Amino acid sequence: MTSHPQESIANLVSDTLSVIDSLAAVSNNSDKSLAESRQLCSKIPSHINEGILRVAVVGVIKSGKSTFINAISGKELVQRGAGVVTSMTTRIRKGKKNKAIIHFKSWDTINREIESCLEMFPGKDDSPPFDIRRTQDRQQLRRIFDTIVSSFPVTSRGLRPEALVIRNALDGYRHCLDVIGSDEQTISFDTKSFDVHKQFTADPAKAFYVKDVCLEVYGKTIDPNVEIADCQGADSTDPAVLEKIFFYLEAANLIVYCISSRTGLRQSDMAFLKRIKRFGLMENILFIFNCDLSEHESLDNLKMIRDKTIQELKFLVPEVRLFSFSALYTLFDALGKKVSSKNRKRLGLWQEDREMTAFCTSEYTRFLAGFNLMFEASRFNLFYANHIERLKIVTHLLAEKIQILFDVFSAGILDQEKARKRIADFEGSARRLRVIVDNSVMGAVSALRREIDSNLKNAFLKNSENINELVTNFIRQAQIDSQPYKEVVKEAGFKQILYMMFQDFKRDLDLFLLEQIAPELKQLVRIQQERIASYFKSLLDSYRIDYVAMGFSEEREDDRFSLAMIKEEEEYSRAADLESIKKILGLHLPNQILSPEYTRMMQTNAVTDFSLHSLVLFVSAMMDKHVRFSFTPGLDRAAVKIKKRTLTIMQRQISAYHRSLKYDYFFPLIDAVTRDFKDKISQRFTMYETLNKDMDALFCLKQEEKNQHLAMIKKAENDIIRIRALLDEFSMEFGAGAFECAVETCL
Repeated sequence: MTSHPQESIANLVSDTLSVIDSLAAVSNNSDKSLAESRQLCSKIPSHINEGILRVAVVGVIKSGKSTFINAISGKELVQRGAGVVTSMTTRIRKGKKNKAIIHFKSWDTINREIESCLEMFPGKDDSPPFDIRRTQDRQQLRRIFDTIVSSFPVTSRGLRPEALVIRNALDGYRHCLDVIGSDEQTISFDTKSFDVHKQFTADPAKAFYVKDVCLEVYGKTIDPNVEIADCQGADSTDPAVLEKIFFYLEAANLIVYCISSRTGLRQSDMAFLKRIKRFGLMENILFIFNCDLSEHESLDNLKMIRDKTIQELKFLVPEVRLFSFSALYTLFDALGKKVSSKNRKRLGLWQEDREMTAFCTSEYTRFLAGFNLMFEASRFNLFYANHIERLKIVTHLLAEKIQILFDVFSAGILDQEKARKRIADFEGSARRLRVIVDNSVMGAVSALRREIDSNLKNAFLKNSENINELVTNFIRQAQIDSQPYKEVVKEAGFKQILYMMFQDFKRDLDLFLLEQIAPELKQLVRIQQERIASYFKSLLDSYRIDYVAMGFSEEREDDRFSLAMIKEEEEYSRAADLESIKKILGLHLPNQILSPEYTRMMQTNAVTDFSLHSLVLFVSAMMDKHVRFSFTPGLDRAAVKIKKRTLTIMQRQISAYHRSLKYDYFFPLIDAVTRDFKDKISQRFTMYETLNKDMDALFCLKQEEKNQHLAMIKKAENDIIRIRALLDEFSMEFGAGAFECAVETCL
């Protein structure tokens, strides 16, 4: 077995195609099943080349994400120490030359993002849709920003997210004006101008206008089928930013989480890691304890903070895979002579502490070993596992074909009529079974549709812990505290206060939806998909043909071979490859449309109630000096109105999402899997369709020709045995065994 998986697969495919050619020659190229097997095998190498393995690098601000990416690539690819908090992701891939490709948002997308921060802001009631290209709209946006910052400069979580969005939009406008268009625009910087991309990725104002950055890097440090992503924004309190990060994390095959040794685990780290855990993404995560060599007096001090960090991580991750090294030291060491004179002095000072640098070097070596093993295991699961399974199924079918042909050519004159009768009987049985399958599959699938429909109803409507109930309870129990607002209601105005109250409530609800409801939906989808796969696997088992009855002689010494084939088929066959089917259909989960809205009706009702209630209190206070006037009751009533209206809107959205999940995702998926399943069942019979017709021609061959065919069949049998052994060896070398070894190395 060669050490390179892709080359191994290519060789196995080539050998399998040679066996197919030999059997096709023996069968006079009349067997449709061999043609189908050839077509399937021929596509495997190109499908492997299409895959991309994604590695997401995450962590809170100043944890060393960019430095780590630069270190493992050996180049200053991304700006270090930029401290940008944005949802923008910088993706790095191998290229024929250094090239930075920046994808910008469209004007519509930009205006929508700003508009979401201005929902029903005072003065926006009767305005046309916001457009930052209009001078008066930018002026109004500046006034809104000043108002927000002066009235409510910070929250308990920091500067208000809507204030950050507005500030970055205003500050970056003139810099990006010429590169934004009605549609999404792309600009690129080649070789000499490559580093210009850092002007957009290191400046939060410019980064606001950027949707995505892809760096194509020349050299051998990055695998052609790998994408490394610098995911920013883990510190953000804006649910919209966090949602975009998790969108990439869910697509990633490996996650590298960076922690700074200066601080250890921070509160923002724990909050983000809890979110990762809720999404079920902790299985393939590695932790980098990024050592700041200038901050630690000794190696013992560093290890003490590291051990404390590991203990804290164990509250979230039972088996912590953590590596302690300095990404900056590793980068400077990799750059060699390209290090600036200033950084060369820093490097020299660090190298004086031989114990510390030796420890970091050893840990980085250990990291590379564990990372590469987990990387190859993930690559196997992503690129090779399905294709290995397909090859195993093909070789299993070829083994059956070989056995049938061997029996036909080995049959003596007295056995020929008996062989004809057995093949005719089997062909008849296969034909009848096909009719049974055609007639019964649709009925069986109808039962599956009803089951999935019922499961969705339970999840959205019926269970005590259903999604609708969870959202309803959160909204009803949410506390919209009016105390922080009442002191400034006279200066700011009630409508503005109402806007702030809604924005804070919306942010809490959005976080709840991201942290609690989104994982519930993912789990729901996963369970239903597993049920669909297992259902069709059960159908396949119920239609399985008893291959023991395929023997042509009365007594056969190799019945064990037939029994082994049945066992192998049960192990290797998969009735439904859902991921491939979804890819072919372009089938995606519906967009998560669960989001509170601040409507004009909500504001009008709240303002009316507030005005009437405040008027009554004011009159009462004027008539009775013992009655104190307060805005608090009016604000509290407004909070109730906000919650009540939000609940109605959210229930409507949940119902719409339920329908979309059912009719736009699961039902089309079941229909597609049904078509694929029927095709697979049909393929089980194609190898026998022509066998009875060709029987006379095969029996009429001269003994010398029969012997030649038998020799070819025997060689094909030996080749198949060898190929199948190599497939098993390949799975052990690069599959689950490699992953277990990687985990042990990491621990």
